[in-house]
Amino acid sequence: MNLQKLKWRVWEKGRALFPKLPFPPTAPPPIPSAFSFTQPFQNTTASYYHPLNSKYRFDVNLQAFLSGRRLRLEALKDFPPALLDDHFQHGYLTVESAFFQKQGAWVCRRCGQPVTKELSSYKCGRCGEWCYYCRYCLTLGILKQCSPLVSWSGPPVPIKGKVIRPQWKGELTSLQQHAAEQLVAAVRKKENFLLWAVCGSGKTEVLYPAITEAIREGLRIAIVAPRTDVVIELSKRLKRVFAEVPINLLYGESPEHFHPAPITLATTHQLLHFYDYFDCVFIDEVDAFPFHNNDMLHYALHQAAKTPAPHFYLTATPSKTLKSDYRHGKIKGVRIPIRFHGHPLPTLRFKWIGSWKKQLNSKRLPKRLKDWMNQQLKSGRQAFLFVPSIETLEQLDPLVSKMNHLIVSVHADDPERHQKVEAFRQGEIRLLVTTTILERGVTIPALDVAILGADAVIFDERALVQIAGRVGRAADYPDGSVILFHHGITRQMQRAKQHIENMNRLAFDKNSVKASKNKKFP
Repeated sequence: MNLQKLKWRVWEKGRALFPKLPFPPTAPPPIPSAFSFTQPFQNTTASYYHPLNSKYRFDVNLQAFLSGRRLRLEALKDFPPALLDDHFQHGYLTVESAFFQKQGAWVCRRCGQPVTKELSSYKCGRCGEWCYYCRYCLTLGILKQCSPLVSWSGPPVPIKGKVIRPQWKGELTSLQQHAAEQLVAAVRKKENFLLWAVCGSGKTEVLYPAITEAIREGLRIAIVAPRTDVVIELSKRLKRVFAEVPINLLYGESPEHFHPAPITLATTHQLLHFYDYFDCVFIDEVDAFPFHNNDMLHYALHQAAKTPAPHFYLTATPSKTLKSDYRHGKIKGVRIPIRFHGHPLPTLRFKWIGSWKKQLNSKRLPKRLKDWMNQQLKSGRQAFLFVPSIETLEQLDPLVSKMNHLIVSVHADDPERHQKVEAFRQGEIRLLVTTTILERGVTIPALDVAILGADAVIFDERALVQIAGRVGRAADYPDGSVILFHHGITRQMQRAKQHIENMNRLAFDKNSVKASKNKKFP
């Protein structure tokens, strides 16, 4: 017996006594030479495939379901194992293990995360052994040692290019038109692109010509955003503008299922299901949580797109890296420093309210906050009140609900979250108390905003700029107030105020206000 096999035997016996032992540093025994969908999958790091038989008559339903995606075997339960096995034998399916080794470390093939420290194990009913699984992508379905990932290796579902006319009667401003032309050129040249535009500048409308061009070329388009509320808001506008084009809408609680379509609109987490599929990717709110600085979601983005697929980044508050790349010419882009209606961004007003935490712990509303809420209720305008955490919201909710039934609270774990947000859009709720889940992607006319605890760590420069961007977005209501209630002014508050003032100054220096007012934008 050679040394490697001896080490493996010793490790196997050790795992029988201590099931949570990490994977051994050496490779497992030689992999089996064949795979069958009718037999249990073995714990290996193998990939299985056969040469493609182009004369084989494949199942179009299987092609439509699996093309461009890499899924657990459990997701294929509606297809008979014999059918899957037949497609595999003719080279139309590729089977891969859940984990692979990279530089001596074990990595989850679906989410790209190292699994040595975050592994758990349990007695698996499928393979009968102590089976390890990845915790990082557990919400997408458990992925373990004996779970194969299956992908389609035959021809993809064809997407035919066609000329369409977007159902939009608006007119772009001169700055928007320039940005749209540059973005269309980036689609044609397959170049990465940054659209750096202030909140309320009409970024979505700027995308319409580029999306139209991509559809004309027959490209598979992904439009992704980090948060569900942003995706839902985008879907309503895109489905109205591109009414003749099939659109996928995918998010965690989405009632829709994937089907081959020119446009896929999804949260960034949904990209973990795709593999080598999209020809171009538009990433809205690229700086937002949870996408920002998230290795797993960046891995998902690159896995889902084809190797030469361009990425188009859209944001009002780009990261330092994106800013640096743009300023040094490493990525092409356009900057729009003014809103479409030509009015400046609302400036921040700081209001000291003392130790708001102690007052809430004593079940008291800070006086200045209470006065502001009463004033908002009398004004007839809607308002957001942002708080730093769910804990703060739960302390605040019983105090504000007594004031008026038109005051409602919502947070990420609220089961009625989407219904409350929709009621607020319809004007049925006057004042919505919320966490940062609604700091982006929500457009409400005649809106004011306040932040309780603006000095909290969660309210960094980007978050404060985005929250201020909720105000004055409509041409009929371009003004509004943004009040930051605090116990002490932080550097992030000062930076956010300076950021907004610099953008307003840049807009006027470039005569953007005059240029934007030359054209109407409904």
